[in-house]
Amino acid sequence: MGKQVTKRCHWVSQAYLKTFAADERREKIWRFGKTDCEPELKPIEKVAVKFHLYAPRSPAGDRDDAVERKLSELERWFDHPIWKALGTTDMDLTWEPLRKILALIVATTYVRNPRQFDTWKNVHRQMVGELSRFETLPTHMTIGAERRTIDNSDWPLFRDADDEDMKRAWNSHVASAGDIAPLLLGMRMVMVTAEEPVFITSDHPVIVNHPSLLFKGLRDPETTISLPVSPTRTLVLDNRHGEPDGVYYPLAEQNPAPWNLLQWRGSIEHMFSHRHPDEVCSELVADEDRMMAASQRRWICE
Repeated sequence: MGKQVTKRCHWVSQAYLKTFAADERREKIWRFGKTDCEPELKPIEKVAVKFHLYAPRSPAGDRDDAVERKLSELERWFDHPIWKALGTTDMDLTWEPLRKILALIVATTYVRNPRQFDTWKNVHRQMVGELSRFETLPTHMTIGAERRTIDNSDWPLFRDADDEDMKRAWNSHVASAGDIAPLLLGMRMVMVTAEEPVFITSDHPVIVNHPSLLFKGLRDPETTISLPVSPTRTLVLDNRHGEPDGVYYPLAEQNPAPWNLLQWRGSIEHMFSHRHPDEVCSELVADEDRMMAASQRRWICE
């Protein structure tokens, strides 16, 4: 008998989501969707999951879940005392071992998301579309002052890649998320803290944000990255190196709506919460009303 391959692959760790559980046994969580607008109290094992997401089929027809098993190893950190302490106490965010753990967790949580796989496929289609316009493929390219030879012998394989071929390539990218971690390690790390458990998370919990609402890259001075750590803690990474590192900032006016709105807008489909979604949405609407009123007052004054 061949080895059993993982079928149900969770792209948001179940161990992570248990921190936001809505029941004492930490088995269920509130889920609210953008299209199925009906709050549900769902078993955590049944959310943010796809069949064989990290177990692509090989050309021979079998599946390999090596990436899934590697991700499972990393997910053990969500049950570690360090992670639990991070969600409830003020730890030293400048401590190098902790920074390395956080950088790896944020990087992996970001790249393993199926939205990133959709982006991967879109880029592939665009490249195939652009290169297919040429009768012959280029054999050289110039980078800076250096001229390099291009080996295009595997172009037919790239051009004709199917979904499973691209999933294998994307899985390799997911497995090497540590390549992104050093970039995150060089960013400032701070924590936003709430007095009460108010923060939500989502099916796309790592949010990369820029004032322009466009992706400007991780190195852009105005790029910020956020990940809810617990209902009372949200980790923030940015490039504001002129400001102190490792600081714990109290939530402004104890109003979680701006941070929860980031999660809601950045989600693929669902928000996840320990609180009933009606309460969360009421806060989002109230905050929007306050912003509209403030904007109107400024307009009148001007």
